[in-house]
Amino acid sequence: MIGNRIKELRKSLNLTQADFGMKIGLKPTAIGQMENGLRSVTERSIILLCEKYNVNEIWLRTGEGEMFQEILPEDEIASAVSNVLEDVKCENTIYTLVKELLLKYEQLDTNSKKVINAYVDDVISGYAQKKEDL
Repeated sequence: MIGNRIKELRKSLNLTQADFGMKIGLKPTAIGQMENGLRSVTERSIILLCEKYNVNEIWLRTGEGEMFQEILPEDEIASAVSNVLEDVKCENTIYTLVKELLLKYEQLDTNSKKVINAYVDDVISGYAQKKEDL
């Protein structure tokens, strides 16, 4: 049952229902109901879980395969970012700023990247919430 896998995922991440749900915009009661099969899991929730927690969608839906998606080695990511930046032939200020930010980001250690990723997620969530409130 998908609810069991959601609970397994949450526990493997060492998160409370509140913390787990916050990242995907659901209240703790909704998470509890999904885990216990009292509430259906929407497509939107599945997509958000996969995106926010790097979950393998096949595992989440069926239980087959690994829980988490494979993460590319950092050197492959850095190479891909570098290639994209080389392909862009724009020399405006925003491009230069974004290029520098991405290059500096790729030089960070894994823990620093996690902190920045969490910060960006919080900013995006706050922005999305403000748009919903309008």
